Amino acid sequence: MPCQLLTICGSLQSASANRAALDVAVSYLRSLGDVGLEQADELAAIPAFNPDLDDSAETAVARFRDRIARCDVVMIATPEYAGAIPGALKNALDWVVGSGELYGKPVVVLSAGTTGGVHARQQLAQTLAWQGAAVVGDLGIAAPRTKTDEAGRFTDEATIKAIERLAQSAVEVATAIERTP
Repeated sequence: MPCQLLTICGSLQSASANRAALDVAVSYLRSLGDVGLEQADELAAIPAFNPDLDDSAETAVARFRDRIARCDVVMIATPEYAGAIPGALKNALDWVVGSGELYGKPVVVLSAGTTGGVHARQQLAQTLAWQGAAVVGDLGIAAPRTKTDEAGRFTDEATIKAIERLAQSAVEVATAIERTP
């Protein structure tokens, strides 16, 4: 069975540099052929976290949890807003705290933004660690607008290779875990 990778974009913007980075990773992984790919696209539909709510009635929450549960590895790309991860991403991850889908799950994180999102990557790694996820790789992409074309697609060869290496390492870690008895 092929490795199943879930991508999560912390930006709700349709043409974000973080989404473009995930597009590079997905394109590369598709070229390998033996990787199942899925995108979590429900962040905007997930309601504000409230433990008192019956989350089973929230289809976006249930879909998000199910996607995480079915994958072998997660790749999260997040912008850095005011030195932190976006509220929509943090909110979605808060819904997973009690249900445990991230526990023991390998995750790679990346951030494309002015400074490479050092604070967002740190905060995301901390949030994931508290949920029992294993952050197995990260990448900061500084000044992404200097590395993309007019349409926002990455064209800088070094950046593309770095994203591909991160994606490859995610799959290798997940595959190694699958093979461990």
